[in-house]
Amino acid sequence: MNMEFACTLKSRLRGLLGRGDFVGVLLIVPCHDIHTFGMKRAIDVAFVSSDGLVIESYLAVGPRRRIRCRKAAVTLERYAVDAPWLEVGDRIELQTKRRNS
Repeated sequence: MNMEFACTLKSRLRGLLGRGDFVGVLLIVPCHDIHTFGMKRAIDVAFVSSDGLVIESYLAVGPRRRIRCRKAAVTLERYAVDAPWLEVGDRIELQTKRRNS
């Protein structure tokens, strides 16, 4: 799975806007409030607590919407697709691996 991180103010505000060719998941950190103003496609959204617990999950959020989850530390977004998505109660864990050069 392709995952990108949005950690700067500019990248967090932009999210998936204007990235119609993006395939994968965008992790926005810190983030507890998303909008879909300007979006042309629906997105799937999961709000995740600081300990990795999915506390809210939404499928196919359409344009011109705003969703907040004050308890969230990070948010995961992807363009809506007909594939499994995170559900409330799921836990995510990120690990990094060093590449052998």
